[in-house]
Amino acid sequence: KNLRRLRELAGAAKICAVIKADAYGHGAVAVSQILDREGIDYLAVALLEEALELRTAGIASPLLVLGTTDPANADIIVSQNITQTVFTVELAQALSASALRLGHPARIHVKIDTGMHRQGIAPDEAESFCRGLATMDGLVVEGAYSHFAEADNPDRSFTIHQLSEFDRAVAGMKAGGIYPAIRHIANSAALLHIPEARLDMVRPGILVYGLSPDADPNPPEGLSPVMQLCASIAHISIIEKGESVSYGRLFTATRKSRIALLQIGYADGYSRLLSNRAEVMVRGKKAPVAGRVCMDQVMIDITDIPEAALGDEVTLFGLPGLPAGKLAHLMGSIDYEVTCGISKRVPRITKE
Repeated sequence: KNLRRLRELAGAAKICAVIKADAYGHGAVAVSQILDREGIDYLAVALLEEALELRTAGIASPLLVLGTTDPANADIIVSQNITQTVFTVELAQALSASALRLGHPARIHVKIDTGMHRQGIAPDEAESFCRGLATMDGLVVEGAYSHFAEADNPDRSFTIHQLSEFDRAVAGMKAGGIYPAIRHIANSAALLHIPEARLDMVRPGILVYGLSPDADPNPPEGLSPVMQLCASIAHISIIEKGESVSYGRLFTATRKSRIALLQIGYADGYSRLLSNRAEVMVRGKKAPVAGRVCMDQVMIDITDIPEAALGDEVTLFGLPGLPAGKLAHLMGSIDYEVTCGISKRVPRITKE
């Protein structure tokens, strides 16, 4: 459903779904298998290791590594038909040599630094850099891209400046003899709000998972959150008025109370910042977190849900009225950190 909506937003542009960081905590292999089956144009990861995990799992879609890679791994990149981001001569030369040695083209996308100042070549360097690339046999310079620093900011001035700088860099690439067929710069926020940035391909990340790229805790129109974080009630205890719960005694009962134990904690990615502040959902009703979140356990107050029982499923986020963005707000963070923080200890169960 989310992919259909993204295709509507993208129009004629290709879609490169960003599935780095284990698909933002959702499970990269499972997500990629679905996207692969649905005919996704491109998948993007941060690291070569992430790309290799997907190739090993049988993912055949084009794969772009967004980060730089040690030139010593050039043979692996080429042999696995992985598209590599390039912004250094050394990596380009290594990929060229591997392509010639293996008899297989090395596909690359050139990264342009338009103002993020994290990685990439400056627009002024694009022509000379590409003159060098044009002399390297075996390289296929398929694309060029950059990344917005604040596409979620209602003040679009710096974002429009970055787009202009990217256009200038692409012109420099062409002057250097390289004509990238796939230009891409639009992240999730730009896909939603800046139509002129869609170019040949868009690169949604958080939108793939139905979450908001800006301060709104609710999912954008037409998208649905993919992740629900759930646990079950493992124990119920009764405490008297005046008794406290968990480390630091942050929660003190103001009445006789029923306290339920969930076997999930900050080691699983449920942040300690949610202690005594967040709510969870039990049998369609909200229950507050009682006291500090422990490493492996969370306690909740189910006094006002008398029907709650051992084994009941509890949703910690991911339902209407309890979005990941609400937790992010309590944590002083963003949706991305909420889902990316869910640790490997938590099983991922895929339902379609």
